[in-house]
Amino acid sequence: MDYDVIIAGGRVAGAVLAIRLGKLGHRVLVVEKSHFPSDTLSTSLFRAPALRVFEKIGVMEKVAAMAPRMELIWNYIDGHILVDPVEAPEEHLRFFLCERRITLDWILYKRMTREKNIEVRQNAKVKDLIWEDGRVAGIRWNEKGREHEATARVVVGADGFYSTLANLLQPPYESYVPVRRFAYYGYFRDLDSFDVPTAEHHFVGNTISYIFPTDYDLTMVAVSMPIQGFAEFKKSPLRNFMSHLESLPLLVSRLKDARLVSNLYGSGNIPSYQRMPYGSGWALTGDAQQVMDPWSGMGIDHATTHADMLADSLDSWMNNGSTWDAAMSEYHKRIRAFSKKAFHRTTTFAADLRPMTQAALMKRGLLQGAPEVISVYKNYQ
Repeated sequence: MDYDVIIAGGRVAGAVLAIRLGKLGHRVLVVEKSHFPSDTLSTSLFRAPALRVFEKIGVMEKVAAMAPRMELIWNYIDGHILVDPVEAPEEHLRFFLCERRITLDWILYKRMTREKNIEVRQNAKVKDLIWEDGRVAGIRWNEKGREHEATARVVVGADGFYSTLANLLQPPYESYVPVRRFAYYGYFRDLDSFDVPTAEHHFVGNTISYIFPTDYDLTMVAVSMPIQGFAEFKKSPLRNFMSHLESLPLLVSRLKDARLVSNLYGSGNIPSYQRMPYGSGWALTGDAQQVMDPWSGMGIDHATTHADMLADSLDSWMNNGSTWDAAMSEYHKRIRAFSKKAFHRTTTFAADLRPMTQAALMKRGLLQGAPEVISVYKNYQ
């Protein structure tokens, strides 16, 4: 075998997995179709689960230094304002970060290059799998106009929503919920903000708008709306995006001096799903095996945590005498247990956020309503 592990995809999930395995002494090849530094479509928000993993792989200090620490959660819900501190079991992790992927992924890439057991190929596109006796044994990829191939004990797809490996392998879906919402976001400069960094959400009806301070003194502004309005919205996305922001009563006055300094990014094709995450000689992690509607902003937390768990299972198989099936069954069990509540909450309320927001108001005595609404909400908190 040329390597112990080949990883298709070198962004968050792939980088975390590679770093963990490299530190454990495994020889790793990372094949990334893009190049670094570069951006990618992302909610950009992460919390304590991702921060724990970043601590483990030694990038926490650099990551946390790039963007303001949001220690408060501010929610405007149909005329009511709720403010709460960010909670986490560890006191030093009680904050959120919003970091553009061009920044975060570059930090992870540089960390990969410092690990002697990791080789990274950029602008390298996976084309096919190599099979031996019914088991995945390697990959073929194109790089600089030439075809290359390499073999490994296991091949991992960490190549995102449009995963080439998942498309080649066609693993069955364990859960699948069709597209319920669409989202657009961009980065602003000089947006009037709160006195302290705050994770800001504006819930109006079945829409949610996000305002998060991010790296390089920018502010990420995003909106999520029901998919039924996507066709009309995308006819003039910038006009409709700004019109929506200007309709928010506690944001409109703060937009006076703000300037959109990026492209406006959007998507209306993201469902929620969980795929079978492993098979003979292969595994999937990150968005290649689980995607949640972006309204809940959980992608980075789950991608990092799942990759960390996969590293544990692969090392157990390669170093500690576990069988392949036992190790990967443990990976499967752990990632589903970790994601169960968030996945169900995200998919349950994606079609309509109002039962969730109404229940939050009822819980605080700000709205009268049926007790069963609160009960449903509690099940998915």
